[in-house]
Amino acid sequence: MWAYVEILRPVNCAMAAFAVFLGAGIASGSFGTGVLLACLVAFLVCGAGNVINDYYDYDIDRINAPHRPLPRGALSRAAARSYALLLFFAGVALSAAISLPAFLLAAVNSALLYAYASRIKRAGGLSKNLTVSYLVASPFLYGGVAAGKPGATLILAALAALANTSREIVKDIADLRGDRDSCSTLPLRIGVRRSSAVAAALLLAGVLLSPLPYLTGLLGSAYLPVVAVADAVFLYSLVVLWRGDAPRSARYIKLGMFIALLSFLAGATAAAPPAP
Repeated sequence: MWAYVEILRPVNCAMAAFAVFLGAGIASGSFGTGVLLACLVAFLVCGAGNVINDYYDYDIDRINAPHRPLPRGALSRAAARSYALLLFFAGVALSAAISLPAFLLAAVNSALLYAYASRIKRAGGLSKNLTVSYLVASPFLYGGVAAGKPGATLILAALAALANTSREIVKDIADLRGDRDSCSTLPLRIGVRRSSAVAAALLLAGVLLSPLPYLTGLLGSAYLPVVAVADAVFLYSLVVLWRGDAPRSARYIKLGMFIALLSFLAGATAAAPPAP
């Protein structure tokens, strides 16, 4: 039974739900019943995407991640696929109770998650990384949609997308051996050194743009010291990457993203709601 929880990657799902919660709060300054339902939708759809990704990545994970439930035999592939489809259906069905835009975005993201796992990932290149990054950033947009003000969360979504695109490229560098015979990633196409440069440029862009939520009045002053810590972690991850340790660099970028999420929370508590 634990395998059904583990394969969801519940920490990642909880972060997606929390991003929805933050997006809604920052956009409107309030948290209604629809926002809590949107958090649940994000958790379910994110979990479904993780499960279907593991289903299609079975052969790759036997090399790169043999500890995961499917490679180690804790769950059958058939059960995983049925579980993913059930989660997708539950998430999209619940979203219909929020609003039509919320339903449409949940449906589009569910279809994109399935397409990513089954096709886009194997097509490889930067399009693969950008797809993942949109999906990681979209919970902020979904929170804005649930609150009826999606435009207010575009800056947060853009910052999340920059950091995550960088992390996805770094993860591809780390997974080079397992990916060589299964999909065409950016490092396989242009090499590790150039891919590292692209990842560094994206992450540096995110660091340079990180003051924008404060400068535009979206977040309060409490945002700045916390995001400064996140920026420091991001910069250190690039030092680690340039030393040739991509797996460790990816972990530092993930840590920086978590601290950045906390900075959004800190700034939200000190900011006035944006004008309609």
